[in-house]
Amino acid sequence: MNIIAIMGPHGVYYKDEPIKELERALQSLGFQIIWPQNSVDLLKFIEHNPRICGVIFDWDEYSLDLCSDINQLNEYLPLYAFINTNSTLDVSVHDMRMALWFF
Repeated sequence: MNIIAIMGPHGVYYKDEPIKELERALQSLGFQIIWPQNSVDLLKFIEHNPRICGVIFDWDEYSLDLCSDINQLNEYLPLYAFINTNSTLDVSVHDMRMALWFF
């Protein structure tokens, strides 16, 4: 079984509800979902569990720092960032080599 890590919840409906819907959809496809408590917890999961096949997080909360830390452990691990239309995206061309998708 493949595992996807979701960073959250955030305590606000407009962020939590789409993530809950995504969680249900992923579980129906056979994915196991884990909810790390913080970025340190997430990095330990990634370091010790090769079945983690992706990370979903809020760009406004974690941004490029989390991506860089994950990329040092596994440069091929897909990262999926929720981003709102008002967010500032300060990413260099070098950073875009990461397996990073926005939605």
